[in-house]
Amino acid sequence: MFAVAAGDRQISLELSAVKRIAFSPRPDGGFSLLFKGPRETALPQATYRFTGNGEVHDIFIVPVAADATGLLYEAVFN
Repeated sequence: MFAVAAGDRQISLELSAVKRIAFSPRPDGGFSLLFKGPRETALPQATYRFTGNGEVHDIFIVPVAADATGLLYEAVFN
């Protein structure tokens, strides 16, 4: 679980999938991360500060889907 700074609020996002990107120009290969968050709090496409497991990362995420249980966001590292 990651705490994501969204203005003056903290939103919890869960890492739900890691997908490899075939034929990526990255030296170790590309990948995408899918995060699931609460349905009632939508985050627009932007860079957010993710805090979790004792680490902090600034990650650009894009909303990609929604279902009855929450919203999905994707971060691509290619």
